[in-house]
Amino acid sequence: MVKVQQVMAHYAQVVDQLIQTTERLTGDLNGDYELLKSAISTDTVDDISNDQWTSIKANFKRGVAEYEANLATVKAVRPPAKALGIHHLLLSAYTDYVAGCAQMAASVDDKAHTIDVAAFKAAEKQQDDSSLALNKQIARIAQILR
Repeated sequence: MVKVQQVMAHYAQVVDQLIQTTERLTGDLNGDYELLKSAISTDTVDDISNDQWTSIKANFKRGVAEYEANLATVKAVRPPAKALGIHHLLLSAYTDYVAGCAQMAASVDDKAHTIDVAAFKAAEKQQDDSSLALNKQIARIAQILR
């Protein structure tokens, strides 16, 4: 395998890992997210138990740490020359996504049993917007790597 092919293969592997890790984390955290979103919309935040608050905060904190580690891996990878511009857009979108996840985690105060609803909703929008941008760049990278 020539050097260019090795770079492309390694890059494809890293992008695939980004996708798999992000999908797994999203799935893992979705139950907590849905519980909070439902509690906000039905005005039942006070009904969330102390154990649930502790668990949600711990899960969000772990998730953000894993997203950040995933981001660091993607930042460190050397993209193939023909994917360089798209790679920067991918990094930008994923950086925004991770920031939105961190913002959502920060909106949850497990000690006071409160949610900063404005910050939660802003984080939700940031994650949605950056997910769209991320998916667009992943599709473009997939075209290049074929």
